[in-house]
Amino acid sequence: MQTAELILANQELTFQNEEKENRAQDLIVLSANLHSQKEELHRANGLLLIEEEKVKTINGELLQLNQELEERVNRRTKALTESEHRFRNMMETIPQIAWTNTAGGEFIFYNQRWYDYTGLGQQQTNASGLKSVIHPDDLKKSVAHFGMIRQAGNGGEFQLRGKREDGLYRWHLVRLMPIKDEKDQIQLWIGTATDIEELRLLQQQKDDFISIASHELKTPITSLKASLQLLNRMKGSPSARMSPLIVQANKSLDKVNVLIEVLLNASKANDGQLHMSPKNFILSKIIIECCQYIQTEGIYTIKIEGDMTVEVYADTSRIDQIVINFITNAIKYAPDSKEIIVYIERINGMAKVSVSDQGPGIPPEKLRFLFDRYYRVDNSGSQYTGLGLGLYICAEIIKMHNGQVGVESEIGKGTTFWFTLPVAFS
Repeated sequence: MQTAELILANQELTFQNEEKENRAQDLIVLSANLHSQKEELHRANGLLLIEEEKVKTINGELLQLNQELEERVNRRTKALTESEHRFRNMMETIPQIAWTNTAGGEFIFYNQRWYDYTGLGQQQTNASGLKSVIHPDDLKKSVAHFGMIRQAGNGGEFQLRGKREDGLYRWHLVRLMPIKDEKDQIQLWIGTATDIEELRLLQQQKDDFISIASHELKTPITSLKASLQLLNRMKGSPSARMSPLIVQANKSLDKVNVLIEVLLNASKANDGQLHMSPKNFILSKIIIECCQYIQTEGIYTIKIEGDMTVEVYADTSRIDQIVINFITNAIKYAPDSKEIIVYIERINGMAKVSVSDQGPGIPPEKLRFLFDRYYRVDNSGSQYTGLGLGLYICAEIIKMHNGQVGVESEIGKGTTFWFTLPVAFS
């Protein structure tokens, strides 16, 4: 019994030993697997660390790039703001009306000159814009010009009349220029309107002057030619009829000479080359002498009053020319004023001569143009001969004498032209 138990116990012990050996083998295998997994995990951890470093590097690069982009955007925004500020300052400092509109034609900016000229507010401008101030007769043509320039895309110009705040229309030269990008695409249109009212007036005066000068020269030349033709026919048989023809020819020639002299004086005055030979003389004596030929006609009475002893330092022939011009103008534009008063006085070291009539007067708005070159007064629709150069030449002569010239007039009461000269040295 005991032997059998021992055998059984021995077998159990053998089984347990075998089981232990099997488990030991499993433990060895498991340990090897764990070691392998540990090594695998270590390698993965190393790779993870490497990737983490790469991610950190990429994040650093992205952060730097983001900062650079922000700096670029800030610089670009600042540059654009400064550029827009400079552009608006430029648009505000130019003397012309200026505006901008999009490539599609929408007006987006007007400078202050626009608001000052038109008297419109921003709301009124936004509601009606440029079209509201264009003269009705120019509107359709101006819109067509604007459209053609935009369509061509190269800029252009045209003229129109723009209404001022006081309701007066003045001529303007409108220029449109495109602003293009690097791809030659239009981004913006810039427009300006330059006031050319005076320029057009001057051009009209020059055109009128050429027409008048041609007529003024043609009349005496035609008369001179007719007289010479008649004299040529009569040269074979001289008679008493030739005498008046010779007189007429001489008169026509004198008129031509006077017109040519006026033209030459105007040219010299414009170039500052009028010749002066100043000397001391008593002013009243020259005035009396130059008025003699008018006095003898018996139509007009010229009264010379004031300081008859004042002595001046000037060119006698030029002063004679001025006085005659003033008096003949009084006769021309105030023919019903049979009495003309020439008044001489001394004021603050200067001698002043005034020529006054009692004619219809000159409208106030025309007074400031009277001494302009080519300007001619058209009084009450009547036409008068003249080149519009006489008063201009007079003003230039007085300027060269360091004097002043002017005019005062009142409608229905008369006009006074005056000039001043330096008194003679003692």
